[in-house]
Amino acid sequence: MSHLALARKYRPQRFADLVGQDPIRMTLERAVATNRVAHAYLFAGPRGSGKTTTARLVAKAMNCAKRPDGEAEPCNECPSCLEITAGTSMDVLEIDGASNRGIEEIRNLRENVKYAPSGGKSKVYIIDEAHQLTDFAWNALLKTLEEPPAHVRFVFATTEPLEVPDTIASRCQVFEFRRLRAEELVRHLMDVAKAEGAKLDDDAAVLIARASEGSVRDALSRLDQALSVSPDGVTAAVVAQALGLAGLDAYFELGEALAARDPKAALETLDRLHDRGMDVEEVADGLTHHLRQLLLVAVDPSLARLIDAAPSDRERYAAQAVRFQANDLSAMLALLLETRGQLRRAEAPRVLLEVCLVELCTLPSAADVGSLIARLEALERRLGGAAPPRRALESQARPAPPGPPAPAATRAPAPARAAVTPPRSAEPHPPPAERTTAIEPAVAIEPAGEGDAVVRWRQAVDRVKERKLLLGTCLEEGLFLGIAGSNVRVALSPEHAFHRAMLEMKENREILNQEFERLYGRGATLVCVNSDQAVSGSGYQVRPTTREAELDEESAQDGAEDGLVQRIVDLFDGEILKPGPQGSGAS
Repeated sequence: MSHLALARKYRPQRFADLVGQDPIRMTLERAVATNRVAHAYLFAGPRGSGKTTTARLVAKAMNCAKRPDGEAEPCNECPSCLEITAGTSMDVLEIDGASNRGIEEIRNLRENVKYAPSGGKSKVYIIDEAHQLTDFAWNALLKTLEEPPAHVRFVFATTEPLEVPDTIASRCQVFEFRRLRAEELVRHLMDVAKAEGAKLDDDAAVLIARASEGSVRDALSRLDQALSVSPDGVTAAVVAQALGLAGLDAYFELGEALAARDPKAALETLDRLHDRGMDVEEVADGLTHHLRQLLLVAVDPSLARLIDAAPSDRERYAAQAVRFQANDLSAMLALLLETRGQLRRAEAPRVLLEVCLVELCTLPSAADVGSLIARLEALERRLGGAAPPRRALESQARPAPPGPPAPAATRAPAPARAAVTPPRSAEPHPPPAERTTAIEPAVAIEPAGEGDAVVRWRQAVDRVKERKLLLGTCLEEGLFLGIAGSNVRVALSPEHAFHRAMLEMKENREILNQEFERLYGRGATLVCVNSDQAVSGSGYQVRPTTREAELDEESAQDGAEDGLVQRIVDLFDGEILKPGPQGSGAS
């Protein structure tokens, strides 16, 4: 005897058999029992949620010869019920909207609706994938749908309700079928496995339910596939083998790597999954789901009830969640979701996911950031209220004027502002005639907030953030070097590999160049250089102005604050000079 797929074998034959759609089930049962079935229904929802099955149940209940008045369940024994179950009834016509979407098919339907049922009480037209019908077909059906014969009922099933014209939807009773929750699918899978006489482990059922994304049909098909590998019993390992899925252990390993900030372990785990044939999009989806579970527990342990996992696995999630802070997991999820949206159209998706994993492992911890803020506040108090600079290397770069430097302005006796410049190389720069690798002339770095170029730079960063937050954040982490011709130059350190990858992606470049052209003029283009080029003399150098040189000498003479200054230098990788004239604000 040929095998009958579980999705067909266990298709509901009564309203009571419907899984997870209780509000819809109760409404339709009441409508059938009181003979108030509408002339047209629109069933909308994701695949495998029971739309077509429910339409058949309505047709079967309306035509059942043995159904008592006041009840809704079909008998499943009369000729009409048996024919509808077998799909041979002349009174229930199922039409595929994808292959019968033209006006000619709808005209034939209009001609046939006038004929009475052949044996049942009503003639029911079930149009699946109804959103595939053309506008001309809908227009041809409109009049019939508005005033159908008394013996005709229409049921439209669709996964895209917004594609159905409003003129049609307004003439139907609309029911929204929802995705099933994981626990509902798990219970249904356990019941089916018990009916089949097979053993199904809890963690295996959870893995199938999670992979099915709320679809009963997909879940039963995956269970069928796993039973073909191991008919007597299905474990999580069997499911992973049969469906090509990664078990929870792999994602717990990735979670450990993220908690330990160990990019090597994360990349090794990804490599093992890739060798097993897993697609990087599936890995990203699985890791997203895993971090979401951890986030629930990190926010509040009581939310563990929302985790889609077996009870034993919930304990594992709770144990791993204590290694994270909720803010860390939130930032990781935001970055991972941003990357997930780019994987499908990326030329090298595996490389993109590897870059994402490295970035996840190197994201600053919320605890570290809080400690840094506390240290800065303490330094501010010890410095007498002078606030440390917000971005030590945020400054305007412009070509140095030819000829000797301008004479220094006369300093006022009262100090007021600290100027910040990147550290100068210990080795003296060679004279211009000997420097063969120079690309641009030396630049003078001025405090941020002065100069039109810096103002426009901040505007560009803000506008990019509004359009794409992660891209704007990566741009903001770079050191703005100024404008050279039509090039907007930004320096990035070697550890900012992810930032450079984000800035140089084709779709991101289009956003950046649009904003730069708007603010700097036509042809303005982003150019990324290494930070060592910006500060080490490889074609770029930071040359202090005469004013800054004088402040540097004054700062060197003040030995009382050397320790504090050195701590700020360590934090910001720069040099803090003696406060300048009274009245200038902190940069």
